[in-house]
Amino acid sequence: MGKLAVLWRGITRWYVSSLLFAAVGVALGYVIFFNVSPGKPQIGIIDIPFTTISDDSAFAIGEMLDFTSRTDSIKGVVIRLNSPGGGAAASEQLFLKTLDLRERKPVVVVAQDIVASGGYMWAMGSNYIYAKPTSFVGSVGAVFFSPKPDRPPEELLFTGPAKLTGASQRTFVGILEMVKEAFVNTVVSQRGSRLKITPQELSEARIYPGMEAVRLGIVDAIGSDTDAIEKAATLAGISHYDLVDVNSEVLRLLVQKLRRIFESSETDELPLQVNDVAGLRKLLRSLATSRTTEEAFPGFPTESNLPRIYYLYVPPSE
Repeated sequence: MGKLAVLWRGITRWYVSSLLFAAVGVALGYVIFFNVSPGKPQIGIIDIPFTTISDDSAFAIGEMLDFTSRTDSIKGVVIRLNSPGGGAAASEQLFLKTLDLRERKPVVVVAQDIVASGGYMWAMGSNYIYAKPTSFVGSVGAVFFSPKPDRPPEELLFTGPAKLTGASQRTFVGILEMVKEAFVNTVVSQRGSRLKITPQELSEARIYPGMEAVRLGIVDAIGSDTDAIEKAATLAGISHYDLVDVNSEVLRLLVQKLRRIFESSETDELPLQVNDVAGLRKLLRSLATSRTTEEAFPGFPTESNLPRIYYLYVPPSE
């Protein structure tokens, strides 16, 4: 009996010790994974100060969206957005890019002073939209610029009555109506049952303060940047995470690319010349050596007098 008692005590000690070691191992692994491991999940923060959406700014912002999409450690994205909109095609590009990003990881937009027209269209690509009580959002509509062509020079020959104009004024009005309807339908499809306003009311292109925008379902809630970060983490299913400044990371990568493309002496002062991604884009264009329109088409006007569509909120002048 004495031998059996000793054996039993040994087994129980071993069993208890194993459980203790296992518990310590699990706790240690938890701490290492979430606080030490380089694989700790991140929430990417994209900060868009007051920005009119153009080809240049859409390129820069697109680089940021692409960075968050391909960086596996970034599990959710918060976009601090402040924009009255801008070019129609550029706004649509950002909407589609954000929609694609949303398929990979959650995207939360937090409106700052204004998210209107093309800026609001871009926000439609996200999972969730916060606003401040005094943010202005909405302006679902378009502006069409249809310049009158100058009298063409006698040496300029062309085919078709609409070759120099593209279409008649009546046709352009019809195009603008189709663009407006497409914008309204985008809002209706993306907001779904959350939207408490009719398509007809949307098409009036009004802007709404944050509190009313929440009531109408144009945005989801009143909240701060912190609320947006917590929402992105919740949607991503993570509770321990770091924040990463996407603007700085993308700028750093683009500077590295420039240093590889050009001589180091040409790029030593780059960080002093540019302080954002849009500045780098303009610098890249200025360094390009491609032929200009004037060189390619002698005698042809270099400034294209094209019709243009904008998703842009233009406040009344004082």
